Amino acid sequence: MASIVIAGMTRLCMTVPVEGFPLQFNAYRHSSGMRCDVVGGAYNVAGALLRLGDEPRLCTLVGADPAGESIRAAIRRAGLAGPGVVTARESAKTVIMTEPDGRVARTASASGTTDYPMERFIERAVGADLAVIGANPFGRPFVRTAKELLNLPVATDLHVAADADDTQVLPWLECADVLFRSHEQLTSTPQQWIGDVLRRYPGCRIAAVGRGERGCAMGLRDGRLVEIEAVSPRPVRSTDGAGDALFASFLHGWLASGEPVEALESATVFAGWKVGAESAAEGFLTDRELAALRQVYPVRTRVGSWR
Repeated sequence: MASIVIAGMTRLCMTVPVEGFPLQFNAYRHSSGMRCDVVGGAYNVAGALLRLGDEPRLCTLVGADPAGESIRAAIRRAGLAGPGVVTARESAKTVIMTEPDGRVARTASASGTTDYPMERFIERAVGADLAVIGANPFGRPFVRTAKELLNLPVATDLHVAADADDTQVLPWLECADVLFRSHEQLTSTPQQWIGDVLRRYPGCRIAAVGRGERGCAMGLRDGRLVEIEAVSPRPVRSTDGAGDALFASFLHGWLASGEPVEALESATVFAGWKVGAESAAEGFLTDRELAALRQVYPVRTRVGSWR
């Protein structure tokens, strides 16, 4: 069991099904599938890691407002409550629109992103095996602290950040041992992005691109390029949170075994199962359930070179 400190956002989310994008104007719509959930990169990753058997130490802000009451209740139910959950003035919120095929579009508020006390993060990070730092204004103060002051390995999901020279995410690029990102808005091929990152940032050991229905590509410091096809154990209901699930499951397997290829194969199955759930924070497997599912759904892996 690994101890992992996770610094990032938790949000109250309203999910709205739509017919498709672009969305045509309609002054009043009826929907039978609207949902209100608690989500967010830090919350999703922490929930997945807890379900897999690790010890997540969640560092996040929750507002002293009605939305915050719902968020705190969800955090308690999920077993993630602790001294790392700090009160802010206002809770972060998001609206997610979901197409019938599972594709999503998000609108998020920036509330409550920059008020987290550094001393609380350090308290929660001491003795951890890994720091997962959100690539957003919330995580910016903590990424160098985790790497340079606490000497922790750092993992970050850049989501849809730009190229390897994107100055907005430079602290994460310079400090992270493990970098994941989405294929969405990628301006080059996954192999090119992986190669650029690993050449420019020698501290990065693993760089990976989640490719949705096409699976995942991962580059390793030793020169290997690993490409794994997606697995679909059940029908897709929502792709929201799929990247968080892939990222969290990979970290769990990598910390447990030290074998990144095996960890990514398991993570691909984990994420493939997760997208059958409606919410970004649901659909997580236990370690035992994941091992059993891997016996039923084989994974196709190709190994080449990113150089």
